Amino acid sequence: MRTGNCSLQQGLTTEAANIIKQAITLAKRRGHAQVTPLHVANTMLSVTNGLLRTACLQSHSHPLQCKALELCFNVALNRLPATTCNSPMLGSHHSQSQSQYPSISNALVAAFKRAQAHQRRGSIENQQQPLLTVKIELEQLIISILDDPSVSRVMREAGFNSTQVKTNVEQAVSLENPSSMSGKSKENNNQTLSSHSQEIVSNKTLVLDPIRVDDINSVVDNLKMNQRKSIVVVGECVATLEGVVKGVMEKFDKGDVDESLKGVKIISLSLSDFGNVSRIEIEEKVEELKGLAKKSFNGKGYVLYLGDLKWLFDYKKKQGMIRGYYCPLDHMIMEIGKLVNGVGECGKFWLMCIATFQGYMRCKNGNPSLETIWNLYPITIPAGSLRLSLITDR
Repeated sequence: MRTGNCSLQQGLTTEAANIIKQAITLAKRRGHAQVTPLHVANTMLSVTNGLLRTACLQSHSHPLQCKALELCFNVALNRLPATTCNSPMLGSHHSQSQSQYPSISNALVAAFKRAQAHQRRGSIENQQQPLLTVKIELEQLIISILDDPSVSRVMREAGFNSTQVKTNVEQAVSLENPSSMSGKSKENNNQTLSSHSQEIVSNKTLVLDPIRVDDINSVVDNLKMNQRKSIVVVGECVATLEGVVKGVMEKFDKGDVDESLKGVKIISLSLSDFGNVSRIEIEEKVEELKGLAKKSFNGKGYVLYLGDLKWLFDYKKKQGMIRGYYCPLDHMIMEIGKLVNGVGECGKFWLMCIATFQGYMRCKNGNPSLETIWNLYPITIPAGSLRLSLITDR
C-alpha cells in the first residue's frame, strides 16, 4: 500500500495531517527514505503544549525526563539508515516532485489503520461510514503511534510506560467532547506547531546561551530548599553550566543569598585529583573534610563543587571493570557519599556538580547509581538551542 500526500490529506484531520507533514519534513531533512512512527512520535513530543508531551509529563512531572525522552528518540532516529531523498521504493512512475519526499513505512501505515479502526469503533456515526472515509483525529493517531513496538521501546529506554502514557491521553480526551472542539481551538494548536517550527529555524543561529540571572537564582533557591539533597545542574552546554555555577559562587562570596545560606562555604573539589592516588591519600583528604565540618560551629556547613561529571564517567569507562583491584576514585565516591549523608553533629556537606543531559542519564545507571549514592537532585537549565541539537541533521 502506497500512501501519498493526497491520500494523507483525505484520511487525516487537519491537526493530524500537520503532524505528519512535519514528520515527513524531519525524515527528508535527515535523509531517511521512509517516514516511520519514530518520526511521528518525535514530532508530536516536540510540540510544547501538545497532548503527547502533556501525557508524558503526567507520568513524570520533572521536565528533565521529557528531555531525556527527546534524546532517546533522537538516538533512535540516528540509527536509521540515511539515503538519498529519491527513494526507489516510490516507483519510477512517480513524478520528480513526488519522489523528493520519503515514502510512508509499513509500520506507519499499520498505525494509520489501527487509529482508523479504533476511531470507527468509538463512534456510532463513524461505524455507519465506510472505513476509508473515516478521518483520523490527532488523539487516535497518538494512541496508535504509542502502540508501535519501536516507539514503545524508546519510551522504555527513557523510563516511560507507553501503556500509562496512552491511558493519560485517553483520559484527557474523555474529559472533553471531541465533537465540541471549536475550529479556533484547532487553529491555536496548529499555530503552536507552526511557532515551534519557527523556533527551530531561528535557533540555528545560536552558538552559546547567555548566562541568565534567573538560572543562577534558581540554583541558589534549590540549594536553600534542598539542603538535604545534593544538586546536579543539568543542561546542554557545559560552558553555560559553568557560567551559571560561577554566578552562584559570586553570590555566595558577596553574601547575596537567603539568610539560611549565609555562612555556607563553597569548596571546589576536583575528582580528577583522585584518579591515581593511594588509599592513604584518599583517607587523609576525607579526614581533612571532616575536620572542616567539625569546625563549622555555625552549623551552616559546606557545598562541595565537583565540576563536570563527564570526566568521572570517561575515567571509569577507560579503566573498565577490573575485579580485585583497588580503585581510588570509587573509594572517593563512596566517601563523598558518606559525607553527604552526615559527618557529625556540628556540620554538614552537600554537593553541587554539572552534567549534560546525556551525562545525567549516566548518573542513573548502576546499582547503586551515582544519583543514589550522592542523593543527587537535578536542576534543569533550559537552553534555547537544546531542541535543535536533539533533532539536528547528522
